[in-house]
Amino acid sequence: MKYSSENKFTKSVLILGAGELGLPVLRAMSNKTQEHSYIKISVLLRSEAARSVSGPRKARLDELMKLSISVVEGDLKESSINDLSELFHSFDAVINCSGFVGGPGTQIKITQAVLQAGVARYFPWQFGVDYDVVGKGSGQQVWDEQLEVRHLLRAQSATEWVIISTGIFTSYLFEPSFGVIEAQSKTVCALGDWQYAVTLTTPEDIGQLTSDVFFHQPTFRNEIVYISGDTLTYSELADLMQAHWGAEVNRKLLEKKKLEVDVRHNPDDVGAKYRLAFARPDGVAWSKENTFNHHEGIATTTAAQWLAKHHAM
Repeated sequence: MKYSSENKFTKSVLILGAGELGLPVLRAMSNKTQEHSYIKISVLLRSEAARSVSGPRKARLDELMKLSISVVEGDLKESSINDLSELFHSFDAVINCSGFVGGPGTQIKITQAVLQAGVARYFPWQFGVDYDVVGKGSGQQVWDEQLEVRHLLRAQSATEWVIISTGIFTSYLFEPSFGVIEAQSKTVCALGDWQYAVTLTTPEDIGQLTSDVFFHQPTFRNEIVYISGDTLTYSELADLMQAHWGAEVNRKLLEKKKLEVDVRHNPDDVGAKYRLAFARPDGVAWSKENTFNHHEGIATTTAAQWLAKHHAM
């Protein structure tokens, strides 16, 4: 299926979720419809979110209405594959921004429903690391599941797919729960090695670049598109935080063996699992020079720029 301005008939796109990533994608896609008027956008929300009459959810519904986005009710966690397939069947494309909130197995179920429905084009929830390179056994069960999603997509040819690899959300790198930046003690921790790197992108940049990739000509088909707001080693991150804080930083190396012990002793600690998963030389970072946004000359938010806006750190 070709998505270009030559198509005068309507194409329907369903976006799953309107959260931290879903909203930026919805906004960017809505802006694109001004030049691609044949595209009609809908968003899938749970019933309680779709019928809110007050508070933040009501404000979100008001924004969606202003963006001319239709609301479809559905529950990705509770619905069966058949139910979701029936829901997806009337759409030409699905962009999955649902995240991991549905729990184990949800992303596989969504993918199976998309394929069963015969959706022409699918952007799966793969806005993260390079799961092909990481492989199985990273310590993150959801990462293993993401690799299985890729196997399902590659095993068929009826649905075209596009994976957008973004690295982590920029804000997560600075979250205390991740355990890399400790603002109070002015400490920067390296996961595995000081020369290991991490790629990070803001949800706003991901939203804009997802819409750019969606409408790009020639059309992306059955491939992985890499984007990056910034890519930096832990050594470079320590230098950046030293400049940001205006003070000498404590540099602390967390070796992989230590991270493995942490996970063994704290099997329910999500942060510990992520620290171990990111303590690797490949799969979680790629050169910004080799990304879609760099090739297209699209500016993205760097770690330094993000810090300048969140200077309270």
